[in-house]
Amino acid sequence: MVAELHKLGFEGLRATPYLSASGCNWRCCIVPACMARRTHGARLAENVIYEALPRYSSADGEDYFGWANMKPKTPLILAKRFLVEFQKFAEQGKHPDPAYARWFADMLELTAPVGVIYAFGDWEPPVDRMLADFCKEGVVVPLPPVWGGR
Repeated sequence: MVAELHKLGFEGLRATPYLSASGCNWRCCIVPACMARRTHGARLAENVIYEALPRYSSADGEDYFGWANMKPKTPLILAKRFLVEFQKFAEQGKHPDPAYARWFADMLELTAPVGVIYAFGDWEPPVDRMLADFCKEGVVVPLPPVWGGR
């Protein structure tokens, strides 16, 4: 969905993925780049109110962002729904960020077909790369670029 948002001109939207404390669920907020840390392009800034963010948990299954009964749920359909449901966040992310969009596309290729990345779990994360599971042996996903805008 994030790749589709980038294609629609919203390159400033970022995924901030992480694991739940139990390690059983993958979670992800989709936020404008200005809400990511200046030191880590895939972690939320310290002053962001988590409860107000568009977020998904794998515990929700196919009810992405709480949207039940959406058939079919293609990435493009989800992206278009995101733009409607989270207009405020989307507008803040409607700007070019070619470095992040390129990183995101490269990450999808590295982790294909079903790999997942996350910035942290309930342990100290590496400082030089994203954590990745369900990928081919030896896959290393670098940290995303940080946003240099305002």
